[in-house]
Amino acid sequence: MIIYKPIFLLEKGTIQKILKTCYQDFFIYFPNEKRKLYGQWEKEDEDAFNNTTIGEHTLFTCVDDIVIGYCSWDDRNFPYGIIGQNCIIPSYQNHGYGKKQITVIEEKLKQYNFKEISVLTGDHKFFLPAQKMYLACGFRKKKISNGVLFKNIEFFKLI
Repeated sequence: MIIYKPIFLLEKGTIQKILKTCYQDFFIYFPNEKRKLYGQWEKEDEDAFNNTTIGEHTLFTCVDDIVIGYCSWDDRNFPYGIIGQNCIIPSYQNHGYGKKQITVIEEKLKQYNFKEISVLTGDHKFFLPAQKMYLACGFRKKKISNGVLFKNIEFFKLI
């Protein structure tokens, strides 16, 4: 059974652990990014657990009480919501959990009359499953921009 838990029910370090697991294959392509991203994820984890405003925009997906992924969103640009992280650990991918996380975020933003939701992902084969998932959730490509390692794709959806 799938349940969604708020951050205050989990331990510090959970976000960092999920991201390290989800991005293992990313470092096959970009091994020099590991140290930098580990530092960013440590800060992201600390910020989310120490700041209630950030933490309340973070949700963890659990199956049989096992944390299998998490998602975060930003609602500071009303009426445009932004999805931050949206990841499911690899052994649970391809079962619809990522789509369900997106649906949960959509419903939360709809409750507050948001009109559009957007998300940014990479234009690299590592991110191809994410791109396909966003399209399957009804998102459309909005723009492609240059990034440091690869191009970025912004997707959007009217809600």
